[in-house]
Amino acid sequence: MRVAVLDHGMGNLRSVAKALEAAGAEVTVTGELDEVRRADGLCVPGQGIFGRCMENVTRAGAAELVADWARSDRPFLGICLGMQILFEYSEEGDGFDGLGVLGGKVTRLPNKVPVPHIGWNTVNDTYLYFDHSFAAHPSDPAIVKGWCEHGERFAAWVEEGPLLAVQFHPEKSGKSGIEILRKWVEN
Repeated sequence: MRVAVLDHGMGNLRSVAKALEAAGAEVTVTGELDEVRRADGLCVPGQGIFGRCMENVTRAGAAELVADWARSDRPFLGICLGMQILFEYSEEGDGFDGLGVLGGKVTRLPNKVPVPHIGWNTVNDTYLYFDHSFAAHPSDPAIVKGWCEHGERFAAWVEEGPLLAVQFHPEKSGKSGIEILRKWVEN
């Protein structure tokens, strides 16, 4: 599968690309929308601030492309912030609208635990690597394939058709992360 990793100015693009290559994909890291459209699958990674990510994606003219792709029958992968922007709203900063592909909102993790949540945690009895301060709460729990606990229960893994979005970083999660990516590439 030919996968475009969207370069929207945020995220660990090279690590994601290398992990997808290890999972069997042919990868192009690009911000060129025509090049993205020619790919079989789209990956939107991200690290940083929700509002800045939405601003970058919108400024690049990619917001509509990302939203349409995520709603289509084409393979879509959102990682960390790339998952969060799929939801309707995030309370990060002064609050920002997301793409609204998935119903629900993104809220700050509670202060009763260390925030940001950095390190290994379990999802479906598998240890995966996290680095985030905000977490998704889908309005439809049926799309959640894996939950995680860190001060509260949140969606760590959602799937809807060919859409896969994860709060953890599969590219930093060793063999378990590569296996998740491999299954996405193969399906």
